[in-house]
Amino acid sequence: MSDTPDWRNHFVEMVRGARPLDDDWFTGGPALSGMQQISVYKNQYRLRLYDAIAEEVPGLTHLLGEGADPLLRAYLFDHPSSTWTLNRVAAHLVGWLEERQVAAKFIEMARLDRAVQNGFEAAEGVPIEPAQLLTMPPLRLQPHVTLLRNTTSVHRVRSAVLSDGSTPSLVDGDFPLVVFRRGIKMRHWELSLGAWGVLDGFNQGLGPEAAINRVFEEGWADIQTLSTDVGTWFKDFSERNLVEIDSNG
Repeated sequence: MSDTPDWRNHFVEMVRGARPLDDDWFTGGPALSGMQQISVYKNQYRLRLYDAIAEEVPGLTHLLGEGADPLLRAYLFDHPSSTWTLNRVAAHLVGWLEERQVAAKFIEMARLDRAVQNGFEAAEGVPIEPAQLLTMPPLRLQPHVTLLRNTTSVHRVRSAVLSDGSTPSLVDGDFPLVVFRRGIKMRHWELSLGAWGVLDGFNQGLGPEAAINRVFEEGWADIQTLSTDVGTWFKDFSERNLVEIDSNG
């Protein structure tokens, strides 16, 4: 291989496709020429990286269908792996899709895939007992929790794909979701807009009373709903381990 000081950068750029292959970098051997040697590296890199991102975004891969290969390869060209682990290779995918103004369903599915991956790797906060909620302490979301408010039913499609069930048709609507970890499994919960709004209030740094008031002011729940359902919402938050006491609140 060349003694040029920056040969490593040249090699990486050739492997990821940012620079044309140059067989002067390899001496060749009895079985493979120099060009064949560098081609092996490039093909193996592309296959491994593509497999990694397809595994990280199964919902998006399904939704894209035949369009998955060219789109994901274009993303990998712009955002090659730069860490020791391949399980964050899709970290910039949502922003990349938004820049290209692709259809909302693809962006929302990519965001859901990413929320699942993030939640699986996140830390576990301190669980809260229902009795602790009686004093209305300041609360925050558990580290593994992500809130999404989608305009398409991508979560139903993703669930069916991963369970090998019959894939439902994608429909438009308002879908408030919370993505969270339970045990070693990631789950999503499609909840009422009012309950979602309370959790979103915690995520914005609001206390319980302010979060509930915001839900009413935004028109996400009326007084009757709040008076009858808030207790159930908080009980559900506790049972699903969605919140913890914010000691800094």
